[in-house]
Amino acid sequence: MGARLVIASLAAALAATPAFALLEPQGLGPNLHAAANERPAFMLSANGVMIYQCKATLPNPNVYAWLYVAPDATLYDGDHEIARMTTPNLMESLGDGSSVSGIVRAAQSSPGALPWTFAQAQAIGESGIFANVSSMQRVNTRGGLAPAAGCNADNEGAESRVAFTADYYFYRRGA
Repeated sequence: MGARLVIASLAAALAATPAFALLEPQGLGPNLHAAANERPAFMLSANGVMIYQCKATLPNPNVYAWLYVAPDATLYDGDHEIARMTTPNLMESLGDGSSVSGIVRAAQSSPGALPWTFAQAQAIGESGIFANVSSMQRVNTRGGLAPAAGCNADNEGAESRVAFTADYYFYRRGA
């Protein structure tokens, strides 16, 4: 079976009414919950890196820090590659042309890892896996934080790629 057919089949299955109800993840702070009229539609697991670059900071050009540039990650449903993230807050389907972007509205710290986030979503495309997604959460994060050291004037412009994993929950209104 071709990759596009597998992705299209998975997108159709994820868009259909599930045989079981996907529950909101555990451990969410009060600001990370979806609206009362939204239901979890599907969850994808991300595996990749967060890219940082060593740069002078704006408040003090003599101080250097690792600044976030972009993700480079694949989102999976089980073992099936479903989407890619190569632009901050944008996920693009690998098979059906749909995508979703998000504006982070709340965050909660996660020790030693990227924060958990809740984002208001804007689906791009009228069909496909991301059609009608209204919000999303990043939870169960591991890794991905900027390096704590190693950024100074001698290596300005250097890039650091920090491994991370996370689960992304996607919500639809009235789903």
